[in-house]
Amino acid sequence: MPPIPPLTLSEKEEHAVAACAELVRLVVADSHRLFRECLAEALRDGAGFARVEVTDVDQAALARLGGEPVDVLVLGGGEAGRLGELLRDASRRWPSAKILVLGTEEGEDEALALLRSGARGYLFRDQSLDELRHAILEVAAGATVCTPRIAHLLFSRLGELGRRRRRDERLEVLELTSREIEILRLIGDGLKNQEIAKRLYLSVHTVKNHVHNILERLGVKSRWSAVTHASEKGWLQPKRRFPD
Repeated sequence: MPPIPPLTLSEKEEHAVAACAELVRLVVADSHRLFRECLAEALRDGAGFARVEVTDVDQAALARLGGEPVDVLVLGGGEAGRLGELLRDASRRWPSAKILVLGTEEGEDEALALLRSGARGYLFRDQSLDELRHAILEVAAGATVCTPRIAHLLFSRLGELGRRRRRDERLEVLELTSREIEILRLIGDGLKNQEIAKRLYLSVHTVKNHVHNILERLGVKSRWSAVTHASEKGWLQPKRRFPD
């Protein structure tokens, strides 16, 4: 008898999908009743999920689902700006839930905000049932899933933030000299110009020039504002406040 051929990749995948789908408690929350009920039916019959529940997208509706853990929450169809609030509420109710948002191309900015708020995926509402099934299982397993367009936007924003941070760091290095930082530290300790001059073996006139440059470079009007700014940057920790 010839050996039984090994399972192909698609067969293995189908077995894994069937096994996982049986274990997932899936909730479809959408403001459009027909959409959520049809989607739930398709996920049960066409995608093999055994436990699919539906609810409206408001806090009262989410509360009626009870405290039993939810594995994956498919969230969509809410009013603009409200999905973030609902996402945070759902995360408080079911801390282990993975939230997958179904949105639109017009909601790209909202998509980035939702991903920052803890959503594990963002798909457009015109995805196929098969694509949604695989996304749900990937999210349930701990992965993050989003459309190529949203992924591109996300990486573009991260790149922009990285460039901005590096630029800011370079500018901060150029803001003050080591001597000016030293004088700021002494100002934070409460020393007056004459005391700083004596401590650093400088003339009072030189110290005043340094203080003037510090205020000008930092864009502040008082000595204490300069100390506060430097403290916020992590350059020093003032010990006590003093009158300007």
